[in-house]
Amino acid sequence: MTQTVRSTPETHLRKGTMMKNLHVRRPSLVALAAVAAAAVTLSACSSGDTNAAGKGDGTNAVYVMSDNLGDKGFNDSAAAGFDRLKAEGAGTKLLQASPSDPQLWRQNLEAVSTSGQYDLIFTGPGMHDNLAAVAPQHPDQKYVFFDDELKAPNVLSIRYAQNEGSYLAGVLAANASLDPKSFPLSKGNKKVGIVAGQDLPGIQEFIVGFKQGVASVDPGINVNISFVGNFNDAQKAYDLTTTLFNSGADVVYNVAGPAGLGILKAAADTKHYAIGVDSDQNSLHPQHVLASMLKQIGNSVYDSAKKYEKDEIKFGETVVYGLSNEGVALVYNDALVPAEVKQKIDAAKQKVVSGEVKVDSVLK
Repeated sequence: MTQTVRSTPETHLRKGTMMKNLHVRRPSLVALAAVAAAAVTLSACSSGDTNAAGKGDGTNAVYVMSDNLGDKGFNDSAAAGFDRLKAEGAGTKLLQASPSDPQLWRQNLEAVSTSGQYDLIFTGPGMHDNLAAVAPQHPDQKYVFFDDELKAPNVLSIRYAQNEGSYLAGVLAANASLDPKSFPLSKGNKKVGIVAGQDLPGIQEFIVGFKQGVASVDPGINVNISFVGNFNDAQKAYDLTTTLFNSGADVVYNVAGPAGLGILKAAADTKHYAIGVDSDQNSLHPQHVLASMLKQIGNSVYDSAKKYEKDEIKFGETVVYGLSNEGVALVYNDALVPAEVKQKIDAAKQKVVSGEVKVDSVLK
């Protein structure tokens, strides 16, 4: 298994619901450097060209997180990519951190950057400002920044066309809202919803794609949107989702990261439908999660490391993973989605891939 630095879980009660909250003891910068130095050291092949670098077998990689594993979504998907690398002989480490301790995120990034132990340092959501400050101080260190973008000569940025995957999720939600016969938990209200973490450009990509997908089926379907305010408060996500269902929504799309587990639970508790996100969440509530919009984060982690070994990465650039290169996908819950609806969604996908349909985007 990939080595992890994990916080100790404890539980607390909130509004009568048992929720899990992970706490991390903040280590000193010296202690973090010691942890990094204890990692398996593998020889690196340095390059004077900051736009192209690589090495042989055994890439040593670390993922500096702004959250914990166990979200059944983004972070767990990324971890799967590191596990694949580990199985092939790479040295890997996952540095988890409390989502409420941004100072620790920065300390972790600085510690691994100064350690000299890692060929590639991966980081992602919530780390833009930290990476923008740290990467220029270590011009020979290579970074992979996924689900965001930073223009720097030693950083490879990876974006996911979540607007394209969300377009398909919108097509599915619209069909479910219009067809109670095929989707018996739907009331045919012509209402669907989104519960999102925060109102950020990356999150708006999900929203505009989903709304366009819904409108492509029936522009008369209402799409209501609620924001949690963060990506960790599963109880608030649960409450917002319940409110949407009580207001007539037939389907709610989860765009809330770890907090989204509350969205899926609300769908189950109120006997409605939800659509998962980031990783395959269909099995969490198999009678209520119609499908999951995957961002193939683990695949992009693995792909980046293998390309690095072959000198095929151009640092300073941005790579986009979308429907055409299987960077995003809609994975059906076969027990809930009829074959004829899948055919409609697959036809919509082909129109996007061919360029016949251009999905809206808020990003330049």
